[in-house]
Amino acid sequence: MNSNFSRRFMDSLKSKAVEHVDESKLRSLASTVKKSDFEDETKLRQMIQSLAAMSGKTLTPEKEDKIIQMFRDKEINLSDLSSLGKLLK
Repeated sequence: MNSNFSRRFMDSLKSKAVEHVDESKLRSLASTVKKSDFEDETKLRQMIQSLAAMSGKTLTPEKEDKIIQMFRDKEINLSDLSSLGKLLK
């Protein structure tokens, strides 16, 4: 995995998506993510579910579907994950 992408992804998640998350768990997740994972619905769902669990949030199937659709429609920018962070709050 591209370490620059992993670092940017980790920094975005840490600062915008979740507030009270174990940083080591977040780093572990970020280190496994590939840019192509955002195009694979199964992997994307797993990642969203993991983030929600780490942040102590419960996602309804509808909200999860909305997040998936936002990635498909490119409403969530991988360089700025603040829109994803708002959905997880």
